[in-house]
Amino acid sequence: MHRPILVTGGLGFIGSEFIRRVTRAGASVVNLDAMTYASSPERLAEVPADRLETITCDLTTDDLGAIVARVEPGVVVHFAAESHVTRSESQEEIFMRTNVEGTRRLLEAVLEADLDRFVHISTDEVYGPCPEGAFTEAQKEPGPGLATSPYARSKALADDLARSYTDRVPVVAVRPTNCFGAWQHPEKAIGRWVTRALTGERLPVWGDGQQTREWMHVEDACAGIELLATKGEPGETYNLGPGPTDVANVDIARTVARHAGATDDTVYLTAYDRPMHDRRYAVDSSKVRALGWAPSLDLEDALARTVEWYRANESWWRPLVPVAEKIYSDEEVSAG
Repeated sequence: MHRPILVTGGLGFIGSEFIRRVTRAGASVVNLDAMTYASSPERLAEVPADRLETITCDLTTDDLGAIVARVEPGVVVHFAAESHVTRSESQEEIFMRTNVEGTRRLLEAVLEADLDRFVHISTDEVYGPCPEGAFTEAQKEPGPGLATSPYARSKALADDLARSYTDRVPVVAVRPTNCFGAWQHPEKAIGRWVTRALTGERLPVWGDGQQTREWMHVEDACAGIELLATKGEPGETYNLGPGPTDVANVDIARTVARHAGATDDTVYLTAYDRPMHDRRYAVDSSKVRALGWAPSLDLEDALARTVEWYRANESWWRPLVPVAEKIYSDEEVSAG
């Protein structure tokens, strides 16, 4: 009998997609979730009850050792993290506690477990900005290194911490690029642009709008994570991204607007810009591609699918918009 997968943060955006994916394939999952504002049980409503157990759990305070001993997982996939960059600017202590201390306590809890793999979900932001080319896995600086935001610094420290346990725990570290898709909280850039476009509001883009990210649909990201949970080499780190896609933020917003039935002039640039707003992220994902992974959706199709999902699921995201909008100050138009 296959042992269950222990997932942390499975009521979040990416973790829930991973759970939906692996349970459809027959896996059983035990999900540990702190039930923060970013958690949503509706994301897992479709998962059969006999394949999922969700435990309300704070990784920084609860007895993880007892949970691991009871569950006896074969694989741990650690998604749980505070992940919103803007929130990290005013809540750095919370981000450090959850992302670093939570990771440490989970690693300590599995020291005696007979795991096949411990998959640590990191981020491409641990490298810092990438002026040209693409970062390989070996190019992360020690500690916070070149990471800029409090969020990125906390994840850089957690990344180092997870990899420091590789002599005792079969850690596979994964550094995905920016994800988007169904069920994303409307505080995140694409989720926010989509929901604003669908409600007839204008779409704010910070600064000059020329920052670029490697945008990856969440289904492609979770396909890669699932592959690495079975075929990733313990002790290794893998970048996970769709490849060179240097599309400016302002162009992403305009594409979202068009798919939502709005015009380009609904997108505007703001006087406000994020402190130390990194111009470009890019990673070399050839290592995971050698294992057989490749993205299945191109950016245009993935954005179109995302808009249609939000159009059909307004009852889920509409109550979340006030929470999302409360943290932003970007209404003053500077140009365009």
